[in-house]
Amino acid sequence: MNEVMVREGDGEPVKIVMERRVKPGARHAFSQWVKELMAAAARSPHHQGSSVFMAGEDDYFILLRFASQAELERWRSSPETVELLSRGDTHATAPGQALVQSGLETWFTIPGRPSPQLPPPRWKMALVTWLALLPQALLLGLVIPTQLPYLVKVSLSTALPVAMLTWVLMPRLTKLLYKWLYAHSSPAS
Repeated sequence: MNEVMVREGDGEPVKIVMERRVKPGARHAFSQWVKELMAAAARSPHHQGSSVFMAGEDDYFILLRFASQAELERWRSSPETVELLSRGDTHATAPGQALVQSGLETWFTIPGRPSPQLPPPRWKMALVTWLALLPQALLLGLVIPTQLPYLVKVSLSTALPVAMLTWVLMPRLTKLLYKWLYAHSSPAS
């Protein structure tokens, strides 16, 4: 399986994103394989979570999160995982490369467009995220009633911006700023 590694600091959590297209007639076997893969990942003490997303009838994205790049590599190189990943190829194909990501770069992708091999520089991701978040925080500070219980205020002031960032603002800002975000012309970028 071809893979692209996106490395951050050695001790930071990482996610591996695997794209799979189920082969005709193999949906049930693929579903069983995904359950086995999730169970195998969950047995690692350094596994921090997993998700499976459908993107159409036969396209899936499998996300696994580990405490660090080293722990992900340890899990992936175990005989059980090597055999399991190989067996998965009998039920599905990998139309794209597996990506390992460790931060905000999942917000900086555009649906329908392949992800570049390298994420934008961290300072660019932080700047765009802050620019998208600041107006929301200011507005919510004005419109959320102060007499609401503290937990309700905090819940609203965090849940609403996260939803807006994930589904509305970041896809639009990424599309608008794509050339700037992914301009890797100088080492300082």
